Amino acid sequence: MAKNNKPQQTLKIAFLGGRGSGKTTLMASYLGHMASHRWQKEHKYYLGSPDSADSKRLNSQFQGLCDGYFPEATVKRATAYRFHMHVQDCDGVPLEIQWLDYPGEWWEREPMDAKERKQRDEALRNMMKSQVCFLVIDGAELKKHGEKYLRSYLAHMTNEIANLLRQNNSKKRSKQLRDMVWILALSKADLLEKNVTAGDFADFVNRYASDQIHTLRQRLGEAGCPSLGMNYLLFSSVLGVGQKIVDIHQTIGLDLIAPLALRTLLEKELQNFEQSAILKRIFAGSADRGALPAVFGMLRQWLAKWPERSTRELADLLFSRAETWLNSRAGDLQQELSVQQQAGHSLQAAEALLKIALRKPENQKYYYVPLLRVNSHESAA
Repeated sequence: MAKNNKPQQTLKIAFLGGRGSGKTTLMASYLGHMASHRWQKEHKYYLGSPDSADSKRLNSQFQGLCDGYFPEATVKRATAYRFHMHVQDCDGVPLEIQWLDYPGEWWEREPMDAKERKQRDEALRNMMKSQVCFLVIDGAELKKHGEKYLRSYLAHMTNEIANLLRQNNSKKRSKQLRDMVWILALSKADLLEKNVTAGDFADFVNRYASDQIHTLRQRLGEAGCPSLGMNYLLFSSVLGVGQKIVDIHQTIGLDLIAPLALRTLLEKELQNFEQSAILKRIFAGSADRGALPAVFGMLRQWLAKWPERSTRELADLLFSRAETWLNSRAGDLQQELSVQQQAGHSLQAAEALLKIALRKPENQKYYYVPLLRVNSHESAA
């Protein structure tokens, strides 16, 4: 029994962002929803926490959300949580998600004493062991202040991240950084207009803060991380109006966090032409399926400007049929899931479930994976 409870794979992620950006609320909502029977019934898997203290803390915060109260921001110490994925009708733990919550307050002031400085150093070491870092942009602040907030926030976070890496630099840690990839995550997406997509968010960032992103990439490169695998995510832990929670069950992007993180890791491996036994098993072939819709989107935008109407209409017809074929591939994943569940193969079933999350039509507007990647050679140039 003990053997079955040992995770077959581990995903290490970290969430970095300012105080009040929604990181703590996200964690409470993440476990609270995904541990429920309602979630299991809809998604065919659920999460649990193997640590009793973490489970008590996060479930207490989730109950506060249910009662209409946002949790207090994480202060004074970084917290590492573990979540175990359990697939319906399968034994064992196919995936453990290790989640580091770095206090937003630490980005805004100097350590108060030697004890807190030691805690920060330890948290940084844990952060540098993460495989994927989510840099959280506060959706409420972005909506209120626009590009002014975005530019000043990215400049500040770039400066603080560079300072931390410079103070704790070493050859061993630089090697760890080469294995880290990054996702820009916009929180509180429920406050945005309903038609806003992650692609729109990426366009906004590149239009108004491309120089800030370039500087962040450069600072990471100087610390030993030669590329910034910048994918984009929109998420919302609850539906709220100001400081009032309207609906605890209306969330955005929760089921995309692990799939997008794994896909971003796979892209990094493919980009660097490295071989990884783990990543070859997880999401095998998903990059191609994800890239094709992006190619279609770019071509459709280009052909939309074509002067001849007949050509535009023909292109629309062809692309519509191609997209219908792509969407039908989700049926193959459902069949794969059923086969793996019947065989009791929890890891393969988990892989299918995470792929399905990315292929859901209602989810595709909430993440964006640019086709053009910036590799180490382009960064050096």
